Amino acid sequence: MCRVTSSPADLSRFVNKIVGLRFFGRDLSFQLSHALFSSFDIDAGTRLLLKSLAARIDFGSLGSVLDIGCGVGVIGACVCSRAPKAKATMQDRDALAAAFALENCRANRMEHVSISCGLAFRGLNNDGFDLVASNLPAKAGLPVLRSLLRHAAGSLSEGGVAAVVIVAPLAAFVQESLAAIGCDVVHQEATTGYAVFHFRAGSAVRETAAQRDDLLPYIRSTSRFAPPGFSYSLQTAHSLPDFDTLGYAVEIAFSVAREAAISGRVLAWNPGQGHLPVGLASRPGKKVSSVAVASRDALQCEMAALNLSSVGLKPETVRPLCSEADLAAAFPEGGFDAMIAAPQPIPRVPWQADLAGVSDGLLKPGGSLLVVGTSTDVHRFLEQQHGLRLQVSRKHAGFRAVLLRKP
Repeated sequence: MCRVTSSPADLSRFVNKIVGLRFFGRDLSFQLSHALFSSFDIDAGTRLLLKSLAARIDFGSLGSVLDIGCGVGVIGACVCSRAPKAKATMQDRDALAAAFALENCRANRMEHVSISCGLAFRGLNNDGFDLVASNLPAKAGLPVLRSLLRHAAGSLSEGGVAAVVIVAPLAAFVQESLAAIGCDVVHQEATTGYAVFHFRAGSAVRETAAQRDDLLPYIRSTSRFAPPGFSYSLQTAHSLPDFDTLGYAVEIAFSVAREAAISGRVLAWNPGQGHLPVGLASRPGKKVSSVAVASRDALQCEMAALNLSSVGLKPETVRPLCSEADLAAAFPEGGFDAMIAAPQPIPRVPWQADLAGVSDGLLKPGGSLLVVGTSTDVHRFLEQQHGLRLQVSRKHAGFRAVLLRKP
């Protein structure tokens, strides 16, 4: 888990629009982003959940609040606006979302708020929250959703309430899961699109930190992968690609990596399930001595770290970061022999110059950079001014992987 205390200096370039929301007579404003959920307006599910909270929660009695999967911070900020004495914790697995939540809380003059980037409930030290609220991520996978409900119940204070909203097709699943956990549903309402549940812990068991930190609900399977020249096993996660077969991007990246003498200290940016760093570390006569992992997505960081540890390489650093531009501040200049980058572009936000400049600074003389993405994105990256020299280039099915070397 990464505690968020500041946002990138250029966060404004990720802003799509600013919208207003009136909650309990107070006008709030929120910056939204193309990179994040509900980029044009406050979504209907969040509005329904807030309406239910306004009708049924005694905000003045709240001493502690947790907003899980906080996104840009709408739910947590609205609750804080009515519960000024409550200590609020907000958490999201996306580092950019956590940064937006921080900025939105600052803009709305929220105090006593702690915001972190990490998987839901991981790393939270608490004596029980009076309110746990969440707009549940429908695409997370049913085992993950079930664990989120269990964690929510197990993180409540005596008399505390959890309030969640879910898309309508999953309402029956949530109801069945709460019953199986032993929770008492105290309020339920629905529209054609969403369902809201308020529940107390009931007979649900209070969870330990170790239980909240367990990655097992995220694990989908363990599989063997053997792209030409490589062979390795990987545990894969729900909601990340390449969980059972390799996509074109990873395949073409391996075809380039096969020709590269990647060794020493390696930095993996957006490693996904961890295919490339684990594949390189598993090669016969491997010369990769250590790996640092970074991504916007904390799940990518956790899965890559888990899989690297299974081949005897516990990552030296695991960092959720907002964008390529933040890599320079997170890692030492000239600290890596190689870098693997799989950019995940945000609409209308250039990244190519950031990656070019950062890579040139982070690599040692003679170091290698492997970049994989769509053919268009990689072409635009190669147009940037940098001191790296193109060594290998491969294209396939709309994707391109290139290997560059620092003189």
